Amino acid sequence: MSDEKWPYISVIITAYNRESFLLNAIKSAVNQTINKRHYEVIVIKNFKEHTVDEFIDNHNIKNIFMDGSVGKFLYSGVSVSTGEIISFLDDDDLFSKDKLQVVYNKFKS
Repeated sequence: MSDEKWPYISVIITAYNRESFLLNAIKSAVNQTINKRHYEVIVIKNFKEHTVDEFIDNHNIKNIFMDGSVGKFLYSGVSVSTGEIISFLDDDDLFSKDKLQVVYNKFKS
């Protein structure tokens, strides 16, 4: 990883049988104050939902569909992540707009 992009953050969002809040969680990860070149978003879920999948596709988010336990979801997310820092976000939670900027600044200093 080039020093210019270091540290790179991977945001892993998991959703197991819950569609209702997922899109808001994803949007909170996408709409960060930090430059998008400093992080990636990975979504792992066990269902397909047109509106969510369309948003994921339009925002260059890694979308993993699989069956299994939440533990398997987390393992899969970590396995495909490319960041030195991993930040987990549950489907029914939201990031503050500057969450990743604060994390980035702590590791950069």
